[in-house]
Amino acid sequence: MKLCTLYLGRMEFLRLQLIACQDETELVTSPTPAFLISHPELGLILYDTGNSPFYGTEYTQFIRETYPVVEFISIEDALAKKGFKPSDVDMIILSHLHFDHAGGLKYFRGTRAIKNVVISEADLKNAYYSIATGNSGAYIKSLFDFEDICFKPISETTQLAPDLTLFLQESHTPGVIGLLLNTQSHGNLILTSDTVYLQESFEKRLPPGGGINKTTDEFFQNLDKIRQMQEEHNATLIYGHDYQQLMDWVLKGWVE
Repeated sequence: MKLCTLYLGRMEFLRLQLIACQDETELVTSPTPAFLISHPELGLILYDTGNSPFYGTEYTQFIRETYPVVEFISIEDALAKKGFKPSDVDMIILSHLHFDHAGGLKYFRGTRAIKNVVISEADLKNAYYSIATGNSGAYIKSLFDFEDICFKPISETTQLAPDLTLFLQESHTPGVIGLLLNTQSHGNLILTSDTVYLQESFEKRLPPGGGINKTTDEFFQNLDKIRQMQEEHNATLIYGHDYQQLMDWVLKGWVE
């Protein structure tokens, strides 16, 4: 198995959206990542797809103002830099359906990957419920609700291969999918997605300061779960939007 971190641009917004802080005017640079996995048994797997190319018009005014996209790199262009096209991808795993993770799904319409989109059942239900009740938040229906998409929902820990396991988290949304991967060169890796945005969040037990979590209890419960997994697997954590860490992983290129 080989893993590659893809850089899909960045957003800039108030730091308190990522981590509780006293200065409510401080800004933070938040990268938009995706992860490409080349697996000997499962083929080419993509974990998340980044923002929509139509973020300026497709996103709600609230999202545009709260999480402005200041640099956009399409998942199509990021794949091309690695020598691939959307049609080469065999499976898409979405950590969750928020705009900066599901926005690039449109590039896969008409491909085999769009028929094989793994998602948490809880997050899928939450997305449609939120939209139907007028409380869509960071969900945008047009990003993922189109005719040829086929979701493959999971509701429990799912081992796709001995070196690739999906696990569910009940923070940020009711069912964020995290990844547990075993690599030869870097040992076990845990990708938390947005349940833990930053290394500082994990080390100092600091929840987001915005309103993304209904309570901080779910953040701390999930944090304890991640810490237990880290100790059990002696794993390195890769966080959801930690700029410096993710850029370091981008520079590593393919990791085996």
